[in-house]
Amino acid sequence: MVHSCIGEGCITEADTDENLVVAIFMDVGEANPYLSTFWPNLAALAANSTSPAFIDDLANPYNTLVPPAPHDFYRYIGSTTTPSCVQNVEWFMMSTPTTLSQEQLTSYRQAISAHANTQTVVASEVPLGTSASWNVALGTNNRPLQAIGDRVPQKYTDPAETAEIDSNFLWTGILIFVGVVALALCCLAAYMTLSQPKEKKATRAVKPVKKAKPAEEIPLVAPPLQLAPVPQLFTQPMQVPMTYAAPMQMQVQPQFQVPQLQSQVRPLMVAP
Repeated sequence: MVHSCIGEGCITEADTDENLVVAIFMDVGEANPYLSTFWPNLAALAANSTSPAFIDDLANPYNTLVPPAPHDFYRYIGSTTTPSCVQNVEWFMMSTPTTLSQEQLTSYRQAISAHANTQTVVASEVPLGTSASWNVALGTNNRPLQAIGDRVPQKYTDPAETAEIDSNFLWTGILIFVGVVALALCCLAAYMTLSQPKEKKATRAVKPVKKAKPAEEIPLVAPPLQLAPVPQLFTQPMQVPMTYAAPMQMQVQPQFQVPQLQSQVRPLMVAP
């Protein structure tokens, strides 16, 4: 969609210089309903150069041709795509493409190729960037790539897309943070596992066990005391002389007290 400044107040050198172009990428796919409203007129215009170049009651392309949101675009300073390649044209390239059918694309190329004042070039080779079904007999309608020079293309991002990008960035940051924390915990667990002392493995060698000295047996009952032997005071029994004057009984008691001994000590014997 080319916008030209005609008349007073234009900053271009000539009245017919284009000032601004809004371009839309198209992919071959479904038929474009906006193009279907006037596309058949291109064949009549190509066959008759005297046909009117203007179409009445054309719908507003910004309402039906421009792709739906997001309305992102690239902006740069360039020139027209056809000779005389006017300079200082502001280009706005919509980043979201739309579609047109193969029949619409073929009818367009046939129409511009058959036009008397066409500027398309017929080439024997398929241009770079085109599909294998490109018909070289219809000529090329694209301008070769130009050097960017000192121009700086700019990009405008729709606020809705900006919010989506920010949301994706936030989730990406959260996932990265969780991943870093999980990695740190794994490293900490590995460090703690490796820093623990290792248990000594049991060997098969058996050391001889030293036998303990037998403890002295302690009798449960104390042995009986052995008494010292008592010396015998008399080797013969004591005899006392007796008279027959009168029968009487006498008992002689020793001057000392004989302790009571066990059965091993014989008792003293006295005369009747």
